[in-house]
Amino acid sequence: MIKRYIIDYKMNGGKNNNIWIFKNFFNDYEFTNIKNFTDKLSLYNDPRSKDRLSTCIDINKYKQFYDLIYKNRKFINTIKNIKNKNLKIKEYPSFPIEFRKYFTGSQGMNWHIDTSLFKPDAFEIVLTLSNSSDSSFEWIENGIVNKFYPKENDLVIVRPQSVQHRVTSVNVGERTILKFVIEFLENNKNTKKIEYYNEIANCRY
Repeated sequence: MIKRYIIDYKMNGGKNNNIWIFKNFFNDYEFTNIKNFTDKLSLYNDPRSKDRLSTCIDINKYKQFYDLIYKNRKFINTIKNIKNKNLKIKEYPSFPIEFRKYFTGSQGMNWHIDTSLFKPDAFEIVLTLSNSSDSSFEWIENGIVNKFYPKENDLVIVRPQSVQHRVTSVNVGERTILKFVIEFLENNKNTKKIEYYNEIANCRY
């Protein structure tokens, strides 16, 4: 059985505390600035998957771009409202924002549960920049497969090591996204796990 959600999927909507979906998240001005920056980026073959192109965005070179997201008041307040522990939000991530493209013929991503890269766990976030494809985002909850067709400016937040999910294949068109994290501090400490170093070693700038 497949459920199709056409409204925001949020914790305070009575769903669960591991995944949140917000439609049309940034205002037009903010989203246009994000898009204008990513439109200038080059994409490379991703050593982790033949089904996408990607590039990592260097915070040291593009701090103003990071500020468009990590200094955004709505974004900060959203994270504060959904985290369920008394953890401090790290101002900037140590893992870079990734720009990705899923192209026609891409098989997407198989069913998986996001790996935890940090202690305490970070939130994994995907912002859809454009989508002319038939690809969908699916996740399993209580034995039911839920399906969501992301449009531009839709934001998905997932807690690592929680929800099994996938991105379905692209038969037509393409989809571009930003994937990034929110890190937390516990007693002012944040510990990188071995998985962090494995992932960041594959980043291309």
